[in-house]
Amino acid sequence: MKYFVYLIFLTAILSPINAQERLERRMKDSKIEQLEKVKLIEALDLTEEQSVRFFARRNEHRKEIEKLEMRSEELLGNIETLINAPGVKNITEQKRLLNEFLDLRVQIETKRKQFILSLSDILSFEQIGRLVVFEKKFREEIRKILMKRKGFPKD
Repeated sequence: MKYFVYLIFLTAILSPINAQERLERRMKDSKIEQLEKVKLIEALDLTEEQSVRFFARRNEHRKEIEKLEMRSEELLGNIETLINAPGVKNITEQKRLLNEFLDLRVQIETKRKQFILSLSDILSFEQIGRLVVFEKKFREEIRKILMKRKGFPKD
């Protein structure tokens, strides 16, 4: 009983901290997204009409990918649970989950390719090329900033 009371007390104390951390993370993500949009408009030299159409399509694409990524994370968790479970391992289930995970990763890349190719009615091929290069460089730049803040040494 004493442990139960302690657990409730600990949960009550930590819940607001987790909520605050989630809010701060969401705000950082929002700022990064805003920065990315501004830099994208500049890098691609988008007109107002192109910007509206591009970001609408991009947001739709991101929602699709987010759902697939969530399922991917869920599968990884299930795989980890099976691997770490004591006793006899269910190899058949592990194989099934692994295959589903790998198929999902292929599906994500296929959707990304379809999205990029679908932009030809909004962007020129040069702009599409700039987009692909921009995304890679932007992700790398953000990763380096985050690593630096966490105190990791330079590459």
